[in-house]
Amino acid sequence: MTGQTRPAGKLRGVRAIVVREAGDPSALRLEELPAPSPGPGEVTVDVTYAGTGFVDTLFRSGALPAPLPFVPGIEVTGTIREVGEGVTGLASGDVVGALLNDFGRGWRAGGYASVAVAHHTMTVPLPAGADLARVTAVLINGVTAWLALRDLARTASTDSVVVLGASGGLGGTTCRLAALLPTRRVTGVVSRDVSRAPAACTDVVLSDGFGEWIADPANAPDVVIDPVGGELRAAAFGHLAPFGRQVILGNASGDDPPLSGDGIWHGSRVVSGLSLGATAHLVVPQIQAALYGLVDLLARGALDEPMPAVAALGDAAAVHQAFADRTAPPKTVLDASA
Repeated sequence: MTGQTRPAGKLRGVRAIVVREAGDPSALRLEELPAPSPGPGEVTVDVTYAGTGFVDTLFRSGALPAPLPFVPGIEVTGTIREVGEGVTGLASGDVVGALLNDFGRGWRAGGYASVAVAHHTMTVPLPAGADLARVTAVLINGVTAWLALRDLARTASTDSVVVLGASGGLGGTTCRLAALLPTRRVTGVVSRDVSRAPAACTDVVLSDGFGEWIADPANAPDVVIDPVGGELRAAAFGHLAPFGRQVILGNASGDDPPLSGDGIWHGSRVVSGLSLGATAHLVVPQIQAALYGLVDLLARGALDEPMPAVAALGDAAAVHQAFADRTAPPKTVLDASA
């Protein structure tokens, strides 16, 4: 269906969390903005839940550039409000999940709001009865983990996989997906509390002991999923098995150690990176395969993602403060109606 709209009288202002100046969590302010309209190829979504994540704090603080003012949030679920010109296969009233991080098309985000705008290729219909909070919580992390494990690392059933930062949202989802592939071994690396590692992990290692653990030739990984950086990145790289693959997804530590080209060559290693927001618009078939695959796994109960914490939209600053304090649960979603 193309160009379907609601009567003009139904389009009111929306509640949104706005960042007008980069800064600490207090920069997140609840405001009312004009209701957006979809452009060609876009849909607007009446948001039920918006996902939150560490990357949102980087945009808010100015560590990653964003045009000011802006509304954070790069993953939502909800109901399609309008569809723009040229959109087929989606219609007003469809319940959907959507990614809002296709930054190669121009700045988007905008999920911390009661209405968001998504590109139709980044939007997936959800089955009847889908748990929207749980779907929201897995969208960004799940697509990232899917592409890292399947498309970049080409993980096989005989592989030993190490996931750095396994207690976080991305790390946890990666561990659960790796176990489903299946793989021979999934080792989660956590900073403090081994109980925060996903049950899908075959082994759990504390960060402080990771260097000693991975130096044992019996623990040489075939695949390393690395959103952390720092000493853990360097140690993992130095002990990859021959033909091992290390996929870099971020740098939560803020420390980017140099990796030796000769070390890659002599060790017969592969190092790759994935910046989903920078490439999503260029790899649409892979994004859609990941979205549909994740939704299917959740619907069948095969991917046992935990329920996220739920906070009111107006409490976004408190959620970001919990990220800063390192007290946040693995995933929190914002209820756009509260």
